[in-house]
Amino acid sequence: MAVFRFVPEFAGAEREHWVSLVLALEGQIPELRRMSVGVDVLGGPASHELAIVADFDDLAGLEAYTRHPAHAEVLRISGPVKTSLATVDFEMPDLP
Repeated sequence: MAVFRFVPEFAGAEREHWVSLVLALEGQIPELRRMSVGVDVLGGPASHELAIVADFDDLAGLEAYTRHPAHAEVLRISGPVKTSLATVDFEMPDLP
């Protein structure tokens, strides 16, 4: 999971294009099982603007994702315009 805050200028069509690239990763990186993107709805003082949740089968899948060129392109765009980024990588227990 990653949560972001961006500079105010990163809005509109530019941000929509970036989100479309993020969502397209699901079809480009075989190890990525599901990608979800959500915009904060409360706008509280501690809120971030946008969250990404990416699901993988295992840590090897996560590692492949982080090295993939399509992911690098997403980072290239968001790097200069993010003011805050927090990430948490965790494993989910198998559910019955």
